[in-house]
Amino acid sequence: MTPSPSVLRNALSVLSIRLVLKQIGLALLVFALYALWLRIPDASAIDVIGTSLLALIILAIAGGGESALFLHLTDRSRTPARLARGTLLLLTGALLWLGWLTLLSHLRGDYNQSDNTLAGYLNSRFPHSLRYFFTYEHILRWIVWMWDLLGWIVAGVITAFVFALTTSARPLRAVAMLLRSVGYWAIVVLVSMGSNLLTGWLTQWTPGHGLRVEMVSLVLRLSAVLLVDAAAVCLLLATLAVFVRRNDAPGILYSTPAGTPDDSHPRTVDTP
Repeated sequence: MTPSPSVLRNALSVLSIRLVLKQIGLALLVFALYALWLRIPDASAIDVIGTSLLALIILAIAGGGESALFLHLTDRSRTPARLARGTLLLLTGALLWLGWLTLLSHLRGDYNQSDNTLAGYLNSRFPHSLRYFFTYEHILRWIVWMWDLLGWIVAGVITAFVFALTTSARPLRAVAMLLRSVGYWAIVVLVSMGSNLLTGWLTQWTPGHGLRVEMVSLVLRLSAVLLVDAAAVCLLLATLAVFVRRNDAPGILYSTPAGTPDDSHPRTVDTP
């Protein structure tokens, strides 16, 4: 599945290095504050209060910073009310996605055993002449991809709602436009599967030439993972911004060509 050329082209025109760097900077700041939060002891009531306040600060920075990027992409003013609404929507969306992943994990059970059993059963049901293609390894890989795809489909729906409700003047119409678009879903699949494959490959590969080389390799690979994941997230945000702009200001993107009559003018006149 490949995105529509127009959708991908418009998204790439919105995407910029500055946007990716902002996303990376926000992620690093939140990660640093989270690491600091983990190091705060909770031995006394003051420690518990301090931990709770820092957790709220981290949520406010993460949600407010991401909401600011949303509003910047759609040329909306970053008012405190909009930033607060975006933060609450992001928190709600994250909780919904975690709930969906928990439900999938419950339905899946012990995935090592259940997936292997299902793959073995399906392999046994195919005729012998087709088992060279529908092998146990292929079926097991497809089952894993199916579970991942179910998680990312719901993530795409939640992301569309959160982004549209945060930025759009007509959010429900924007969500409907997004969910009907093949190009949007193609980019969701491209971003999710592509970033997962690249991240997995980069994190699992090791040079094997001594501790020093491996440590340098680890730093470089983690930097590459951060860059790839940030670029993937920003591509998805740029795609959402394109659809919201198109929904809120269709006249700007699809204006009446010069020299043609306006919609309010008659296209024909009576013959004298």
